[in-house]
Amino acid sequence: MRKSAGIAVGVAIWGIVVFLFARYGQFAIESPTIVWIIVIINFIFPSVLVLAFRDFFVGDGLSLAWLTLPQAFRYMGTLFILENFLGHTGTTFAYTAGFGDFAAAVIATIILLQILTNDRPGKPIFYTLVVFGTIDFLVAYSLSFMSTDGVALNILATGTTHLMTLLPLALLPFFLVPFAMAYHTMMFLTLRKLP
Repeated sequence: MRKSAGIAVGVAIWGIVVFLFARYGQFAIESPTIVWIIVIINFIFPSVLVLAFRDFFVGDGLSLAWLTLPQAFRYMGTLFILENFLGHTGTTFAYTAGFGDFAAAVIATIILLQILTNDRPGKPIFYTLVVFGTIDFLVAYSLSFMSTDGVALNILATGTTHLMTLLPLALLPFFLVPFAMAYHTMMFLTLRKLP
């Protein structure tokens, strides 16, 4: 119980800090390089924390259903496509991130439906979710970086992603995606403990 409360308090504090930073424009820095250094550190921090303290976070293993459930809500990533129609995100980024998140949500939903019908899913479908979800995040982050105003690599993307540093969109790369990556890391560590 103390462990769960500690993790919940840590997540809440991080969420409040990210919200306040975004609320007061602290991510809207003139230099896109500095923003992306912050994003990359923020992206890997939860996973590094999980790896460094794997006995605390994973222990003897976690419920794979519990780890899969949040991934089923990645269908909300299709909102990037809506944001593109509204002119708030670049086209290449929006479609790649939107459809990638939707596909990850479909994989997670298939796993959860198998669990609900007492049909135990095999390890390969869980590994598929971990690998696909991680690649989707890496591709989305890369395309987002290449869509940033002022970046010399802005060659593949149509449009920009400058509003990703403002609320409410800033909560995605600075808060939700890093925690989804931590879930992928915990799922991977749990799968490795299974026979």
